[in-house]
Amino acid sequence: MKYLYLLSLFILAGGLTSCASFERYRILYNDRIEAGNVEEATRLIENKRFYKKDRNEVLRYLELGALARMQGDLAKSNEYLNKADLLIEDRRASIGSQGLAVVSNPRVLPYRTEYFENIAVHYLKSLNYLQLNDVSAARVEARRTNIRLQELNDAVPEKPLKYHDDVLGHITMGLSYEMNGEWNNAFIAYRNAAELFIQEGKVQPYMGVRIPEQLKCDLVRMADQLGFANDASRYRRLLSPRCKDDVGEGGSLVLFWENGQGPVKEENIIGFDVMRRGDRSQVRFVNNSMGMEYDFGEDIYNEYNGFAGINTVRLALPIFRPREYPLYRADIKYPGGIQRMEMLEDLNVVAEQSLRDRFGRELANALIRLAAKEAVEAGLRSIKTKKKDGDEDNDGDEEQKKSKDEDKDEEEDVEYDETLGLILGTTMSIVNAATERADIRSWQTLPAEIHYQRVPLKRGANEIRVTFYNRYNQRLEEHYLRINGGGRLQVRHVITPDSRVLQPAATQNQKPVQP
Repeated sequence: MKYLYLLSLFILAGGLTSCASFERYRILYNDRIEAGNVEEATRLIENKRFYKKDRNEVLRYLELGALARMQGDLAKSNEYLNKADLLIEDRRASIGSQGLAVVSNPRVLPYRTEYFENIAVHYLKSLNYLQLNDVSAARVEARRTNIRLQELNDAVPEKPLKYHDDVLGHITMGLSYEMNGEWNNAFIAYRNAAELFIQEGKVQPYMGVRIPEQLKCDLVRMADQLGFANDASRYRRLLSPRCKDDVGEGGSLVLFWENGQGPVKEENIIGFDVMRRGDRSQVRFVNNSMGMEYDFGEDIYNEYNGFAGINTVRLALPIFRPREYPLYRADIKYPGGIQRMEMLEDLNVVAEQSLRDRFGRELANALIRLAAKEAVEAGLRSIKTKKKDGDEDNDGDEEQKKSKDEDKDEEEDVEYDETLGLILGTTMSIVNAATERADIRSWQTLPAEIHYQRVPLKRGANEIRVTFYNRYNQRLEEHYLRINGGGRLQVRHVITPDSRVLQPAATQNQKPVQP
């Protein structure tokens, strides 16, 4: 048993060296993205050993997929995102890694994506396919998005999550179906998106976002096109859409604006008092200032020796911190008019709510992790070594053996030295404090906000101007797109991690447009 405790100590101590890796790389990476140095950011992900580790492989592909998209290489972007998607579906943490995580920290496990990150994968892939005119692949992606949304709805059936569905996922599904001529499926997707904003017959914000006027108009337009008079009448009465003609002779353009950099996952230390009352197995972890109280079942209590010797604990749990970004709104000017781009998703709100929804599970895991560490520490402190008597000779040993044989029930007094146990226990206490870390890994290249708007196109060349403003209504940036109106729906995107639009250098190899 002594050697088992020592092995645990050495494993934990060895893990300390990698704790700061992600924080260090994250700062370097975000600085490069903010400065628009996408190529340097890509080299950082490709070359740093942290991202080459198996447990961080999914993060590597997520970041590279988003970076390739920033550089305009949409096909390469989907290659990386497909690899990440497969890992998200297939990877399962090994039993050995899970055991180590119990007595160390969750950073030793393969990264498990947040629910909103899963939806974001399909959003990016769908937009890539739509811009490459690969409508069939976009349709497949729409189906897979629907599966992800169902998983989100069914995540905790006994306690529905507040972040239980995703507007962005339904919108990209609707666009994919619309470009493929599947009007009924497009209507269903837009309806599902709109229903997230309707609670008890009233229109309310969902995940910090008001229902976009464009979504209202798309829903009513699809209902009219399909001849669903009752649905069209109901949603006109309920939503009061203010619609302009958003389909011209040259078709229409749906432009997505990905603004800012997404929230940073950080570590939050929470303290708990360990309260015992009534039956000795009734142990409560209490934080009065935050109004939190948590208890374990008897099995966990018995496994960790009743949390003996633990009176207060400090737990490391993840939180999301929003980042500042300079751009606040954008207007899109097209031949014949101008429209304000509307927010579709606030990832700062979604990310925070996603963590809140699983706070209980995170807390339980952290408490079990701490109990396991304390158990190892207590075991190390109990190690004793027998004191040696330099004057003792073989004759003494023989007499001692003879005495023991004569009276087996008589126990002899033996002195023990507790110094080693104290040293190891103290060392373990230091290691425990250092390794009590929250998993702060996350997909760094996601935006903070996603806006969109649909505008009509004329036949032939269309010059589209997007003007960006800060919160003081000062114009900071302008960006031009040239779109050829051919009578169909087209999708484009612009990205502003900071105050400037990233200018993709790669040329896309689009599929021929089907007549």
